[in-house]
Parts: sequence; C-alpha cells; structure tokens
Amino acid sequence: MDKTLIGKNGYLFLQNDSGNELKIHNENLCLVHPDFYKRYEPILDKFVLIVFPNKCLIYSEHLPDTFDLKYRPGFDLYSNFLKDKIIDGFPLLKNNDTYYKTDTHVNAKGGLIIYYIFIDKINKLFNLDIVKEEYTLTKKECSLMSLGLGIGDLTNRINLGNQLLENINDVFYKIDNNEQIYCRYKFTDNSSIRILNDSLTDVTNLYINNILTWDIISNCILYVKNPDKKYKVVIFYDSFLLSTLQLYTSLFHEIYFIKDIFYLDRITKIQPDYIFEFRCERFLF
Repeated sequence: MDKTLIGKNGYLFLQNDSGNELKIHNENLCLVHPDFYKRYEPILDKFVLIVFPNKCLIYSEHLPDTFDLKYRPGFDLYSNFLKDKIIDGFPLLKNNDTYYKTDTHVNAKGGLIIYYIFIDKINKLFNLDIVKEEYTLTKKECSLMSLGLGIGDLTNRINLGNQLLENINDVFYKIDNNEQIYCRYKFTDNSSIRILNDSLTDVTNLYINNILTWDIISNCILYVKNPDKKYKVVIFYDSFLLSTLQLYTSLFHEIYFIKDIFYLDRITKIQPDYIFEFRCERFLF
C-alpha cells in the first residue's frame, strides 16, 4: 500500500508507516509499553516532554469519511505518568493552519507556537527567566519540493506510488529575520554550531564547508555554547523540530541537540541541568 493517503481539499496524509497513526486514533491501537514512559522516572524533576500531535488529528475533517479519529491511547499513558511535565501540542495547533497539506510535518507557524508555549512552560515549571524572541511570519504558495528544504514528502513518488495529484502547491511559512538551519547552515572555521561524536568529542573540522543535512543531524550531536546564558541543557528531538531548530540555539549556556529518543546513558555522560524532548505523537513508543 502507498504511504500517501489522498484526503479532501488537497490534504495528504501518512498511512501504512511504522507509527500506525491512523490505526492508533481510529482503532485505539496502543503500541506503548509501561517501560517506555517509566524510563523517565530518574529525571522527572528536570524534564519536559513536548508532543507534536499527528497531522491526521489536526486535520481530521479532511480525511476520507471512513475515518473517525477519537483515540489517543499512547499519549494518554504518557500524560497520566508525566502529569505537568508534558506539553500537548494538539489544542495549541488545531484549526490554526499549522501543518503542511503535502507534507507530514508541522510548518514554521506551528513550530513558532510550540516555541512560545515551551518557554512559558519551563519558566513557570522551573522558575526560570528564559527570554523568548518575538518573530513575524511571511508565507507564499508554492510546491514544497521546489524549495530544497527536504519537505513535501507526501508528494514524493516513493510515498505517492502511482497515484495522481491535481495540484501539489502548498503554503510555506518563513520566520522573518531568522534563517532556517536545516539544509541552510554551512560549517566554517568560525561556526557557532559544533559537531560532536558519541564520545562528545568535537569533530566539526571534519564537516568544514558541508551543509547541515539529515545525515549529519541523524548521526551526530549538535552543540552550541552561549557564554552570556545560563544552564546546561539536552534536547532530544525528531524531524518535527527541524524547521524551528534555530530558535532554540540561543536559549541556554550549553545545548546538546540529539536527534533521538531519550535514553539515560546520554544524560549520565552530559549531566545537564534540564532535559527536554520534542517528539511526534506517532513515535510515543
């Protein structure tokens, strides 16, 4: 079966993937074992999980009529365990033009909403004084694939198969005066973003004149140090944070960006003051 599901009004959805998001919400499929969320127990005093809801929940009215999405079994288990240490993106992003029509991911407008809510949350929860920048957005209608930013995945032939689309145009949001890092950032001798290997050794020199691509992000740790800021922080994340990753690089004294789900070995080695994880709901397992 093709991975792209053609919905109504030009909206495309992901189906038949490892996350099984349609089955989770439509059939109450739960892929979560208690061990998955109980592993956070040792760090709950300094942890927050930020959940990007699945696109099919945000735009459920554009799905074929055979779907009736009303379950969130995995999210409910995490939420019941983490209590106030979780941010649910669903009520923040619903009905607000925050996801692409032709891609699985949140757009920069949705990512910016999460950024503001995240800072408000950690300031209140941990009594911090992190300053959030105010940004504006511009938008344009185009084919996402034409931008060279790795978006528009549901129009890729590998996902679309032999299905035909009448139009692949979408709305692209750009955060003004803030250049997106992913697919744009070029490493130089003076790069503020450093590349660390699994041993936390700086190997940035191996990537001089390279563009920050998915291969680098997936296999290395991004590290930023801001002398004028406070706190050492680890941020675990997935592809949903990519369009706004640059917003977080200036928030703390030391930041380790790890493109992976949380695991304790990293925390033991880095010894951060706070741990944050940004994860798409379909990967809550």
